[in-house]
Amino acid sequence: MKRKIYEILIIIIIIFIIINTYNLYRNNKQRKEVEVALQQFTEENITKENVVEEKVIDSYITDWNLILVNKQNPIPEQYNVQTVTIEEKWKVDVRIKEAIEQMLLDARKQGLDPIICSAYRTPEYQKNLFNNKIKEYKRKGYSQQVAEEKAALWVTIPGTSEHELGLSVDIVDRKYQILDEKQETTQVQKWLMEHCYEYGFILRYPTDKKEITKINYEPWHYRYVGIKDAMIIKEKGYCLEEYIEFLKENNIKNNTEEQIQIK
Repeated sequence: MKRKIYEILIIIIIIFIIINTYNLYRNNKQRKEVEVALQQFTEENITKENVVEEKVIDSYITDWNLILVNKQNPIPEQYNVQTVTIEEKWKVDVRIKEAIEQMLLDARKQGLDPIICSAYRTPEYQKNLFNNKIKEYKRKGYSQQVAEEKAALWVTIPGTSEHELGLSVDIVDRKYQILDEKQETTQVQKWLMEHCYEYGFILRYPTDKKEITKINYEPWHYRYVGIKDAMIIKEKGYCLEEYIEFLKENNIKNNTEEQIQIK
């Protein structure tokens, strides 16, 4: 009996060592990738001689993972989303399935309980959400114009929502499912804000970037951009708008080979 217990303990120790070794390898690999990417981005070899004089084509936003969608940049009319179901009921772009599932799995391994409360939305669903928010403000006595302006701070105008891309998810702590700023104090959000970049996600609407994103702080809205880009965004303290502008200004093209799916 003692021999059997001893063998089980040995197996557990070996498994623990393997898991920790893998995590260390993954973290080191990601750190090296970020260091290389940052070095490439900050090298001072972009001189007037090698900068193309003509207007830089917006090829950066044709990379599927970096497509910029906001009030000034609506979703292309023929944009096509191939979705897949995760967590039994939510749909996301098939290309981010593995990343979001791994992030949620690792969070749960830490004893946390994250749940998705919104993911891909059809244009029709987004329109209903927006109209309902307008009605809510109108019931409070606001005019149509003011109601629309206030609604746009909380619910993105149809055709300009990242949820329509299938690249964004809203995640909350099961113990606190209210979508307000207190969400940031939950253990789930604390973990996600620190580790989401390791899986290719960014906190899309930070509290200190409202003047740029034109969207109120949402400590539950995560957007997939890819691990390399997410880590650079974190290092530089950018929001997505600032990052895209940075790429354009320096004439840096993303290495993503896949393009937006347009029929």
